[in-house]
Amino acid sequence: MLNIKMRKRSIRGSLARQLLKIVGRIPDIAFSTDVDFGRLYTTHLSDNFKFGRKVMHEWFDLGTARMEMIARTNIRPRYAIFQMHGGAYISGYSDTYRRSALKYMKMKDDLAVFSLDYRLAPKDPYPAALEDAYAGYMKLLEIGYSPERIIFVGDSAGGGLALALGLYLRDNKKPLPRAMVTMSAWTDLAAEGESYIRNKDLDPLLGQATEKLDVYAYAGNNDLHDPYISPAYGEYHDFTDMMMHVGSYEVIESDTITVAKRAYLAGNHVEVTIYNGMFHVFQLAFGLIPEAKKAWKEIKAYIIGKFSD
Repeated sequence: MLNIKMRKRSIRGSLARQLLKIVGRIPDIAFSTDVDFGRLYTTHLSDNFKFGRKVMHEWFDLGTARMEMIARTNIRPRYAIFQMHGGAYISGYSDTYRRSALKYMKMKDDLAVFSLDYRLAPKDPYPAALEDAYAGYMKLLEIGYSPERIIFVGDSAGGGLALALGLYLRDNKKPLPRAMVTMSAWTDLAAEGESYIRNKDLDPLLGQATEKLDVYAYAGNNDLHDPYISPAYGEYHDFTDMMMHVGSYEVIESDTITVAKRAYLAGNHVEVTIYNGMFHVFQLAFGLIPEAKKAWKEIKAYIIGKFSD
């Protein structure tokens, strides 16, 4: 089943988009220094991040990468979220993704969140991030989480990476997770979707007036149509359930719609929500705009539903 919903825009959400046009794009692509927009966005990873009371955190070594686990203290987690961060494969894990990890953790008492801190391009281009994502998932299986009690989540490049990992697992006859949740997934590095033209003057973060996505930093000399690089060109038979969110003003809106349609035609259950007038990964504004609140509420209901015994 393919279920596509359109959410109405709010005044506050529209004002946020206009503000982004003024100050320029949120830097989730490339940085020479740390950037901090406070509650909205930061690229900094703190040594003394405040996780809050009754929250434990631990780093897991994956060899070439690492992942950070957070969970409630005194509760043995039965379910796991595997989070893959965005940043066009060249911007790293940050406090912003710790905040989103905490949002996921609070959705269910016996839920742990594992956030992947993968190798970054251009120093470590494809397939480094995919290899690290595979290692992270194998670690979750090794420490005792069954596939049906794991959900992949990812935004932007992290959403594309989650999908690429799913395709890789399927192709190599490894078990897939219970479901996936993507936010503004970057799945078409060849940039052939129709929204790259339709929304080029509307997108305040990735549109015509902004710095272009550096696809070759990650892809190198590889084929941009390789499904492990651009999941928009993948085949989705024998895949898993998905919830996909995207903003209607994004140049990469079609990245989500293309994958959703291909997955549906291959027999999968896909839920898509298009947030009217919204910008790239607006969910990371957390409680600052109504659309972000609605998106997190929808994601919570989906995750709880998938993890219900």
